Amino acid sequence: MIFPRLAAAASILLAIAPVAATPARAGAAPPAFAPSPSAMATQPDPRDYITRADTSLLTQGNPLRFGGINVSWLGLRDDTGHLADARIPTSYEVEDALNTVLAMGIGTIRVLSLGASAGCAQCLQSSPGELNPDALKHIDRVLKLARDAGLKLIIPLAGPGNNCAAGSALDPVYDTPCIFARWRDKPDAEFYNDAGLRADFMHFVDLLLHHVNAETGLAYKDDPTIMAWENCDGCGAGLDSKLLADWTEFVGQAIKAIDKSHLYENGAFAGRIAGAPGAATPQQLALPSVDIVGDRVAPPQGAPPGGFADALQAVTKAGRVYVIDEYSWTPAHFASTDDLQAFQGAIVKYRGIAGALASDLGAHAEDGGFLPPARPGRATLYFPGTAAPPIDLDAMQARARAVRRFSYRMIDMVPIAFAQADAPKIISVVHGNLRWRGSAGALKYSIERTDDVSLQGSWKVVCDQCATDANPTWQDPSVPTGPAWYRITPYNANLHIGIPSDPVANK
Repeated sequence: MIFPRLAAAASILLAIAPVAATPARAGAAPPAFAPSPSAMATQPDPRDYITRADTSLLTQGNPLRFGGINVSWLGLRDDTGHLADARIPTSYEVEDALNTVLAMGIGTIRVLSLGASAGCAQCLQSSPGELNPDALKHIDRVLKLARDAGLKLIIPLAGPGNNCAAGSALDPVYDTPCIFARWRDKPDAEFYNDAGLRADFMHFVDLLLHHVNAETGLAYKDDPTIMAWENCDGCGAGLDSKLLADWTEFVGQAIKAIDKSHLYENGAFAGRIAGAPGAATPQQLALPSVDIVGDRVAPPQGAPPGGFADALQAVTKAGRVYVIDEYSWTPAHFASTDDLQAFQGAIVKYRGIAGALASDLGAHAEDGGFLPPARPGRATLYFPGTAAPPIDLDAMQARARAVRRFSYRMIDMVPIAFAQADAPKIISVVHGNLRWRGSAGALKYSIERTDDVSLQGSWKVVCDQCATDANPTWQDPSVPTGPAWYRITPYNANLHIGIPSDPVANK
């Protein structure tokens, strides 16, 4: 479940996205994951929405800046890049990811696969013209959990679709424009131009925005948990900028005819806003329907920290809000953590930047350890940290902490203490071999054993902070011949003790 103490920290200390408290129906205590629309307001307070004032964002009338993170896979996991392997994340995986977000002091996330997924059995749009009820049920739950945690979401509606290889299987998240095109036997680039394809895409968007969340009673178009709808994730590379701008405005006008409350973000020119081939003109940045212009920043090693300044200036001159949708944090782009922090410091200094989101967060796996990258080869940030070659443990820990500090610096706060880690879960104990499911925010674990689980004070430490989620198993070197029970206790990033697991008997 979502940590109550972390959710409170996200809402109160971060002051990023305050959510109006709404009392539950008297006596209504629905079981976990059960729909309960009456437990939440179906008429949200208008103050809960993020709004735009010229080149700035406002929350309840106050200026908003945020350091966020991408969690691209919360709607659909695509671990191999093949349609047949796509799956809906488990409840544990989603909750662990959101708890990790909160442990990092982050209040805003961007989730590509909540809107962009098509062409597979588990996708939001499995076949043309229809939305998948199972996928919608999952998205309902993600939005409910995010709202309970005080988080805000940016949801792109299409993937990049820029490298769709002819004859190859298409990625159900990243290649959604190509999937739409091939459903009509059209060339990929016609997604942006063909009248029939435009109508198909907007029919999908219309169905999504009008869907009523079974757990909250809110249509997606009325849910203030959503900060912005984004047209696409850096799509249309190589296309004429005029065509891309025309498509962007077509989508924006259609969305705003349906949805009067949410912001609309243009991600189509990400990485091509200024000084690059095919860059948008000032007029194309200032499209009437657009509130936010999203960028992508992955500078080469040694680049000046403020290399985004030209893009920021272009968007600001166009009278729109500038957000860095994705920024890199890896050694491939920043040779040292100091270089990364210099880059983040430049973002903090340029007050015209409303927000910047790191890419891309990982989480614990249901059967222990960590989930792989959401897409093969995609750099994945693990907090508090684990090695993910070519990034070693020390580099991951240092950079994950830098991303956490940045989320506080963007709101002019000193980072608060790491929260106490919640209880992990022992999956099995067989002949003294333990396997466990990790706890968000845990860096290390200790393991204890007792021969009498009912006797207070009988627990003996047999592994003193010797275990991590990099290898979620541990073998007791001296298994008792008689009855034995084990429990595992997490330690957070500062090695402060957390809540122990329930005891499990050896078999």
